[in-house]
Amino acid sequence: MVKLRRGFRKEADEYAAEFREELGIAKHDPLDPFDLAKHLSVPVHALSQHPTIPSNIKSHFAGTGNSRFSALTLVDGTYREIIHNDYQAPTRQRSNIMHELSHIILGHPPKPPQLEDSCRHFDPLMEKEASELGFTLLVPKVAALYAIEGFDDLTAAGRFFGISQDLLRYRIRITNASGWAKNRARKQLVTQFM
Repeated sequence: MVKLRRGFRKEADEYAAEFREELGIAKHDPLDPFDLAKHLSVPVHALSQHPTIPSNIKSHFAGTGNSRFSALTLVDGTYREIIHNDYQAPTRQRSNIMHELSHIILGHPPKPPQLEDSCRHFDPLMEKEASELGFTLLVPKVAALYAIEGFDDLTAAGRFFGISQDLLRYRIRITNASGWAKNRARKQLVTQFM
C-alpha cells in the first residue's frame, strides 16, 4: 500500500483554497476542472472531438473500450495538453481531468505510457498523489463539511459538486466532515443554553 508523505493532505487543501481564491469563488464552491485548466493555461480536448485521433479509435473508447481510457496528458517540452474520454459519465470526466491537472500541478515528470516490454508505465506514488490532490481540488475539507451541513442529502450535494456519490463519501470520510459537523452542532446547542 502506497502512503502519502506527511503533510500532503494539508498541502492539497491549501492548493484547493488557493485556486478557488485565484478564480474568485468561495472555498466551499465547486471548482470546475475546465476553469482550472484554462487558469493554468492547459488546453483540454475531448476524445470525440480530437482532430488527429482516428474514428475507429474513438468508436472503440466510446463502446467496449470505454473503461480502458480516461484521460492523459500530452507533453512537449513545457507544453501540456489533456485529452479526456468524453464518452464517460460527466462526473467521471471531471475527476479524470482533475487527476491529470494534479500531475501537472505537482510537477510530476512525464513518463512514456508504456515500457520497452509493452507493459504500462505506472508509478504508484505519483498516481496516488494525483488522485488525492484531484479529489481534494473537487471537494476540499471545507466543501466536505458544506456537503454535510448545507444539503438535505448527499445526492443533492454530489450534484452541486458535479461528482459521484462514491467520491463525495470518500472525501467526507477522509476529512472526518461528519465528526466536524457533529461537533459544530453540539457547540451551537451548548451556546443556545448558556
